Amino acid sequence: MYWVFVTQDKSYQAYCRENGIGVDDCVLWRKMLHDLLEVKWIYIVIIFLSFYLSNYFRALRWLIILEPLGYHPHKINTIGSVLVSYFANLGIPRSGEFVRAALISKYEKIPLDKAFGTVVLDRMVDLISMAVIIFITTLTQLSTFRIFYEKYFSEVSLGQKLILPSIFLVFLVILYLTRNRWRNFLFFSNLKNRIRGFYEGLVVIKRIKQPRAFMLYTLLIWVWFYVMLYAALQSFEPTAHLSLIAGLVIYVFGSLGMLIPTPGGMGSYHYLIILVLAYYNINPVDAFSFANISFFCAQFADNVILGLAALLVMYIFNKRQKKAIISDQIENKIQTEV
Repeated sequence: MYWVFVTQDKSYQAYCRENGIGVDDCVLWRKMLHDLLEVKWIYIVIIFLSFYLSNYFRALRWLIILEPLGYHPHKINTIGSVLVSYFANLGIPRSGEFVRAALISKYEKIPLDKAFGTVVLDRMVDLISMAVIIFITTLTQLSTFRIFYEKYFSEVSLGQKLILPSIFLVFLVILYLTRNRWRNFLFFSNLKNRIRGFYEGLVVIKRIKQPRAFMLYTLLIWVWFYVMLYAALQSFEPTAHLSLIAGLVIYVFGSLGMLIPTPGGMGSYHYLIILVLAYYNINPVDAFSFANISFFCAQFADNVILGLAALLVMYIFNKRQKKAIISDQIENKIQTEV
């Protein structure tokens, strides 16, 4: 994030020199603040509601995944766990999946390994859905993606592209060749049992009882995420003219930025948004302002507000549930004694 800011600050200084703007009037953070205060706030409200609705349907889809395992958690706990998971990602990248599984395990007495398996399954469905969206967008906007490839990736050698896959492949080969040495350790024996529970949560997709609802909720998750991005574009004057198709391309680039393991996509999201907006002739500094408006309104603020609210609501709800159960147990005991 710091690197992106410094880079855009240099671009802004160059822009100011070219247009005769004084140094005192050429402060990037002031421009960012000015742009943020100038947004159309009705669209920020739409962003907030879209974020909640997207995660509401994610929670409903998760209930469908948990059902074949014999678990029927309360909606408050499923929705709350999802919202808190996004909040956790702002602190430690990719920790949200563990936090989500841990919360539902704590409040609904679902074994942690099975809960985590269903969360991983949920994320795998997201990755497949994202791949489909990228494929369709690339197919319909082939010329746009060809320009990006020629500009940013055509000079990358084949050897550089294969570095990470090669390292991973070597790691797997070493792991396989030394399997007889580590497979009998107590740690790996316990891990094996955990993996069985995890696998049971993962393969539950074969036993889903509501496939149509599952597909519908998956579609709605991504529709509302797209509405968030397009509402952010409409809220900012320099990007308000962009079409729905342009919004889809920008949406794909922003989603790829969110996949990179930085806190909530911070920095990586900004970088890719600036790249794609340059294609649509948006000034890099305005693109940076938009990236901040989109990120901090559509990601950061939503995650903090709804994440903290979900923590509080879950705590109060489950505390009352516990009191109600204890009260019923006492009443049943008294009636039995009488």
